[in-house]
Amino acid sequence: MALKFVSYMSSQSRVMSKKSIEEFLFQVREKNKLLTITGVLLLIQGKFVQYIEGPEEEITDVYESISNDHRHTDMILLDSGDLEERQFKDWSMAYKEVSDKQVKGIIGDEELNLEDIFLNSKDHDYHPVLKVLYDFVKTLSS
Repeated sequence: MALKFVSYMSSQSRVMSKKSIEEFLFQVREKNKLLTITGVLLLIQGKFVQYIEGPEEEITDVYESISNDHRHTDMILLDSGDLEERQFKDWSMAYKEVSDKQVKGIIGDEELNLEDIFLNSKDHDYHPVLKVLYDFVKTLSS
């Protein structure tokens, strides 16, 4: 089975309450289990940063659905491609609201500007989105 990943950033069309986010995550996790999609969703400064992975056809369909979801605006595709193996195989959808201080600690920037970090940075061995996500995963397991 061919695996694919997609990562994107979008703004919230309106600020979601914690309860709304919890309800949304419950639905997404159940759907992702059925589709065998795994990944991580971060909320940073009112922006969603998400990485999803799974079977190619399902990832394409889910990304298209997200692109048309009224909860997202200013959606930017950050990265996509083929995978040899899953990076987040145990998570139907991990979620974390990340503070500015946490991202600054991970990335090392004095002033947090998500567009600069994710779209213009050339100083990382792999995509900056994945660096944030992997560093987030390390904090969960330590």
